[in-house]
Amino acid sequence: MDYSDPDAFTLPYQLTKQVRRDVYPLLEPTQPGLSAKGKTVLITGVSGGIGKVIAESWATAGTSGIVITGRKVDMLKGVATRLRNLAPPGTKVLAQAADITNEASVAALFAAAKEAVGKVDVLINSAGSLNGGPVGAVDATKFFDDFQVNVLGSYLMTHHFLAQADGVGTVISMTTGAIATVFPGMAGYTASKLALTRIMENLHAEQPGMRVFMLIPGIVQTEMTVDALKPYAKDSAGLSGSWTLFLSTPRAEWMRGGIVSVNWDIEEMEAHKDQIVHDNLLSRAFLNAKLGRDGHPWT
Repeated sequence: MDYSDPDAFTLPYQLTKQVRRDVYPLLEPTQPGLSAKGKTVLITGVSGGIGKVIAESWATAGTSGIVITGRKVDMLKGVATRLRNLAPPGTKVLAQAADITNEASVAALFAAAKEAVGKVDVLINSAGSLNGGPVGAVDATKFFDDFQVNVLGSYLMTHHFLAQADGVGTVISMTTGAIATVFPGMAGYTASKLALTRIMENLHAEQPGMRVFMLIPGIVQTEMTVDALKPYAKDSAGLSGSWTLFLSTPRAEWMRGGIVSVNWDIEEMEAHKDQIVHDNLLSRAFLNAKLGRDGHPWT
């Protein structure tokens, strides 16, 4: 691998020849095709960089109701103020701190959400944990913190979302391209994200009324970004925000149950939709597609 290449950790996971690293016209949140009017959304991890920008994208797209949660109360209040300024008049905004690894806290969050915005249509599991360190060198409790947030937390959020969804809704869970490889020092993170991916695949198979997607946000400069990847953190958090809007539209229906990356070009994917579906290239695509610098060799 050429580590001097700014795309060194992006190209190995590239399905399309076109690499996207920032919002492009098709994914502008103001674009009518991405309108969130009439939809309510709940986003976790809004204390962090990606979750905050996802929330801003939904507000810009005119969502009818938005619930944001995280652990940093002061930051949530600041984000809520910005969302009210971005969103159309009448948009309902709820900012409530919660510990997603605690079921009582999650239950209280959904009770507050019901009162504030009614039924939640879209759940975005954006909260994440990354505790680095080699296997055996990290305290066991710290190692499994990643599982607590990435697996248990996302499961509890999904469990309570399903309980109020009446069998219909959209669940988008953030995953990582790193589940496709061995990344020394990130075993807890990659293993927990791989476990979450399998849970989401099961949800897709078990509940046909649920629109389930797993989204790779690329490499974004946030507090979670490990030092080794900071030189390669060239992706806009806005891409994740716009992709969550896109995945909530009928145009993304054929991608249901799949793993998709913000770095992939949507129109190129659509041009090869039949092959992607036939060859099952989005189902843990790392096993089914020939990812790389020039994208999958389309036939």
